[in-house]
Amino acid sequence: MKNSILITSMIWLLAMTQIQAQNGPTGVLNSTTTNTFNYVKEGVKMPYFVTVQESRNYKNIFDIADMGKVDKDRINTTFKVSKLITVTNNANPRDNSVIALRYDKRVADTFKLVSTDRGFAISVDNRTVEYIMGKGIQFANTADRDFFMIDEFDSME
Repeated sequence: MKNSILITSMIWLLAMTQIQAQNGPTGVLNSTTTNTFNYVKEGVKMPYFVTVQESRNYKNIFDIADMGKVDKDRINTTFKVSKLITVTNNANPRDNSVIALRYDKRVADTFKLVSTDRGFAISVDNRTVEYIMGKGIQFANTADRDFFMIDEFDSME
């Protein structure tokens, strides 16, 4: 009787391990970066801070041809990226704002914040959106509007 319970327990444990192993591995990335930029207002450089909080949720998918192999090739898939961009200007609190930026990202994509004379530009995989201090979001190319999902809010002090 003890042997049958032990064998049944081992089979059940092995089955649960296999079921858990078949679920694709997932990942979550959370990061925060802060940048200090300057914009020119009436000939004077005005400093401001840009804080980017990033959150990614992604799932790894393996090539079907590699099923049963020890070394598997991972298929590059898109995953959702959400960035909360907070603009803080101590000299002029009316310029404080929060931008929620969402897009689909591939593994090789790049995200850059570039300082400009009027604010900063956000560049993702050669798609650009510009934030102009005091005015808000501007798109240089209207085709980029379909790539980004943007919500902009004024920050309340």
